[in-house]
Amino acid sequence: MRKFIIDTDTASDDAVALIMALREKEVKVEAITVVAGNVPIDVAVKNALISVEMANTYKPPVFKGIAKPILRELVDSEYVHGSDGMGEMNLPDPTIQIEQEHAVDAMIRMIEAHDDQELELITLGPLTNLAVAYVKAPEILKKLKRVTIMGGAGLKSGNITPVAEFNIYVDPEAAQIVAASGLPLYFVGWDASMGESFLNLDDLEFLNNSGSETAKFCVRCNKSLQTFNLERLNHQGFDLPDPATVAAAFYPEIVENYDAYCYVEYKSEMNSGQLVIDYLSILNEPPNATFCGVLNGAAFKQKLFELIID
Repeated sequence: MRKFIIDTDTASDDAVALIMALREKEVKVEAITVVAGNVPIDVAVKNALISVEMANTYKPPVFKGIAKPILRELVDSEYVHGSDGMGEMNLPDPTIQIEQEHAVDAMIRMIEAHDDQELELITLGPLTNLAVAYVKAPEILKKLKRVTIMGGAGLKSGNITPVAEFNIYVDPEAAQIVAASGLPLYFVGWDASMGESFLNLDDLEFLNNSGSETAKFCVRCNKSLQTFNLERLNHQGFDLPDPATVAAAFYPEIVENYDAYCYVEYKSEMNSGQLVIDYLSILNEPPNATFCGVLNGAAFKQKLFELIID
């Protein structure tokens, strides 16, 4: 059985991803670490705990991590996910509790306790926790089998600037530390959740009429995201980049990948946060990451629906 740590800045699409991961019987989530990103850290922690409760399976420990980027002030996306990160659901406090250990320390400890390449990491938010863990304990982090990152926009446009995707943009210094780390990196860009992977109105109607309270929760918590997509992109429905990333990590048969050299621009004000992918090997640098080129949208939705419908 594959074993994972999931690092998350839990808002609405992260919540769906966590529920999805905790319901996949072929993997085990060993821990959830939380970082600031979509929402401030305490809101993200609350949403992570709520997501664990909503999954209604087992309860991995949840650890609170870093509250701001390494060198910058936090830029959140409450305007996309709502002030509570969950579409203004105003959910009650969860009954389960956060662990006392810091997320970075817990991440290092758990990786060290596992055999080489036994544990995998999925990051769904800014890379602050991972970058700091790597700086503190690089040799321990290199025991990871793979690091799957929801980050970048593939070879397409960004979603917060013309060139930058949100997670990389929020903490580009952390992202560059990770890109240059030598860890086994696998990037799943925002583009993977668009096109055929985008949940349209027929998909939402199917989930709402499925009789599953969990499925209806997954639709409802993304209400603000749905409104944002309609107003900003004129798209009916919403994208789910974090569940798409979990699917790409769990189900290699539904993705087509490529290897390339990449780096993160953090010095330029205009292009800050761009994950630059040298797809054509113009720089003649050896590849330092694998990228999701294509996610089979129909297969993604099938996996997602199977896991979130009770």
